[in-house]
Amino acid sequence: MTRLALVLVTWAAALLRADRDRYREQWRADVLGARDLGLSPLGVAFGALRVANTRRGPVVLPVGVLALALRLRESTNVGAVLAVMLLANLGGVVLLVV
Repeated sequence: MTRLALVLVTWAAALLRADRDRYREQWRADVLGARDLGLSPLGVAFGALRVANTRRGPVVLPVGVLALALRLRESTNVGAVLAVMLLANLGGVVLLVV
């Protein structure tokens, strides 16, 4: 099982665009030390594959109701939070009707 995990980690590192050697070395060490921590080496390998497959595209800035919600996320102003919730729900109803 550990051999399969090492192959998967090597393949995951090959998917990366930069720092392949560093990640391959780090992930191989993680797979080899997984049993000592009570983890499955295959679980570590699949985690490495998941990290390698994430596409890091351009960051999309939130606009409209989403931007307001993110700004008011930690707000103590109950009226502002309720207004954002109302706008979001009205927007959802409009999308359902149209």
